[in-house]
Amino acid sequence: MDFTKNDFKEVSDLVALQLRVDNIDAEYLHSISDDIFQNQPFFLTVLLGYRLDTSPEELEEIMKIYFLIWEYFKINKGVRVRQVTQEDFEKIQRRYIEMLQYAEGEVNQQGRIQVYSYDLQDTRAKALLTAILFRYNNRPILVKMEEQKKGIILIGIKSFIECFDLLDNGK
Repeated sequence: MDFTKNDFKEVSDLVALQLRVDNIDAEYLHSISDDIFQNQPFFLTVLLGYRLDTSPEELEEIMKIYFLIWEYFKINKGVRVRQVTQEDFEKIQRRYIEMLQYAEGEVNQQGRIQVYSYDLQDTRAKALLTAILFRYNNRPILVKMEEQKKGIILIGIKSFIECFDLLDNGK
């Protein structure tokens, strides 16, 4: 995967954003929830839907990832211009699931890696996705989470990143 100078610049910004979401307090939680509800209610709805399928500890970690996504894209006007609809999200999600199914049909590991690399290369928010994958593989609560649940949640996360990428591009 090719990274640009901007991708590397974003890493330092993401460190600061991660510190903010990791040190969440009641005021921050209320403020960010209101901001998301006003600008992207479907995003908040999906996040709140996880409370039915996760433990409180897992939900907290997932919330932090969603807040990280929000803070990252809040810097760009796209997330406040047009709302992501359920239809937008499901269209991206289906495409992502189809890509994963296609990759599973590859005869060897190298072929699957190449399919994943092509998909990731098209992501404008590579630094954000990298930070999220790092959290997914290093936060004890997320590491212990059941694999199928982790996969489903990660598909949702990747789908929202792509939706916001498209908004940021004005599409």
